[in-house]
Amino acid sequence: MSPVGQAMSPVGQAMSPVGQASRLSEKSWRRRLPHFQLSSGYYFITFSTHNRQTLLPSQKDSIFNAIHFLNQKRYELLAVVVMDDHVHMVLNPLDTLSKIMHSIKSFTAHQINKASNRRGKLWQDENLDRYIRDQEELLQKLNYIANNPIKANLAAKYGDYRWLYIKGWINDNVETGETPVLLVS
Repeated sequence: MSPVGQAMSPVGQAMSPVGQASRLSEKSWRRRLPHFQLSSGYYFITFSTHNRQTLLPSQKDSIFNAIHFLNQKRYELLAVVVMDDHVHMVLNPLDTLSKIMHSIKSFTAHQINKASNRRGKLWQDENLDRYIRDQEELLQKLNYIANNPIKANLAAKYGDYRWLYIKGWINDNVETGETPVLLVS
């Protein structure tokens, strides 16, 4: 926390203090889970495949690329990991969370269904979004994302998992400032 009581972002910008999200929310919507979006701040988002369908490596590439493509257009991406049947992200939205999630899910579902010559749902309708309240929680979420492939025995160390990105740390080309984007095969 900074001296004035505001949490700081990973790049040193002040994050808005948060009380009850329902009271302070500028936008809210409800599906099965309630969703609240504040005017600024970072969110931890998780979304899963329909019926926990396992993603193929080429499908993970499509998802990873789509998420990076929208970086700085719809959100500031701090971290993402694409697992076998779900995705975790930490981002600062530049648009509404509902539009962000629709963009990612719709585009990747169409792209993967077309490449697989199939129809139907790829993603569960819902996603879990949580406002990150302070620096400590942000570090916990980044640590969780970094360790997710290791705990799932998909990689021995951070750099071994190609669908893991943490800004300024893992799979981030710091020298040029460009994010590596995988080519879809």
